[in-house]
Amino acid sequence: MFGRLASFLKDTWAKELVLVMSFIIGGLTIILPTLSPFTKYATMINQATLHKYPVGLWCLNLLVISIC
Repeated sequence: MFGRLASFLKDTWAKELVLVMSFIIGGLTIILPTLSPFTKYATMINQATLHKYPVGLWCLNLLVISIC
């Protein structure tokens, strides 16, 4: 099984280099971000950041007045 896969990849590499390289680059773009330390810290920052900010009533009144 492994021998057939190796011969297939070797033949494909020799015949269609651009196609094989595009699949390799596409695979790396999916795999590498999950291994990046930047993703870990970005996730930690997003979890610590408030996404619903408290708004005072005076802001809502100004918003209603400016829209109307």
